Amino acid sequence: MLGLLLPHRCAGCDIPGTPLCIDCAAALPPAPERPPPAHLDRCLALLAYRGPVPDLVLRAKNGGRHGVLHPLGRAMGSLLLGSEGAPAWVTWAPTTAARRRRRGHDQARLLAGGVARATGARPVAALRRHGGAQAGRSRQDRLAGPGFSARRRLEGATVVVVDDVWTTGATLSAAARALRSAGVARVVGLTLAVRP
Repeated sequence: MLGLLLPHRCAGCDIPGTPLCIDCAAALPPAPERPPPAHLDRCLALLAYRGPVPDLVLRAKNGGRHGVLHPLGRAMGSLLLGSEGAPAWVTWAPTTAARRRRRGHDQARLLAGGVARATGARPVAALRRHGGAQAGRSRQDRLAGPGFSARRRLEGATVVVVDDVWTTGATLSAAARALRSAGVARVVGLTLAVRP
């Protein structure tokens, strides 16, 4: 009965009533500064991928706790507003079709929705993914990145591309390259977490 009344459970500590409790949110480490990956003008991250963050990301992606992605996306949007101002367009680096079917969601799309709501930007499915997942690949294979193509032209626009974890930067770089081929003038990356 409690699950019906309080359907969310904290993705950090599992207490009922919220997707992320105040104590777990306070324990999340802020992201370090890093130079942007190739083809991006700037790249921001909300959190450092250490401490409780890897478990939080894993639970959100694969553990049925994707409700936490909405408030985290809004926090990413607040970070963006404080650093860059409000963008016109927000897109995401889509996951593979197989992972989206298995999980029942695309975590980057959910984060991008939160970013768009927080900033007033227009969300747009601007990228199509080709190839497999990055997770589980060697660093050398990751650096080759996934393939993306643009789904539409966004001439002269500034576009924010959202992803969940910035590891090597290859996914963000490949996404930015595809966006630039569609006429985008400025690409800003925005991720939930960055590996130090």
